[in-house]
Amino acid sequence: MIVSIEFLGMQRVITQTGNIDMPVTGKTKVNDVLEYVRHQYPALNLDDGMILITVNQEMASLDRILRANDRVLFLPIIGGG
Repeated sequence: MIVSIEFLGMQRVITQTGNIDMPVTGKTKVNDVLEYVRHQYPALNLDDGMILITVNQEMASLDRILRANDRVLFLPIIGGG
């Protein structure tokens, strides 16, 4: 089983790709994907509290179990006034 991790904007520039695939098991959680990406791309700013994580275009918690062909995105929190 695999999940797709997609990169947008500056993430795409830093990683030099639009997406990567990650093999998963029936016990793989969103947090495992986050740690995998942090390890593969240490230059990415994926600090807790600075990103929203979505799975299949829905907000997801770090303990959500992933399924085959899920699509994971790390969206930066944007503030403004």
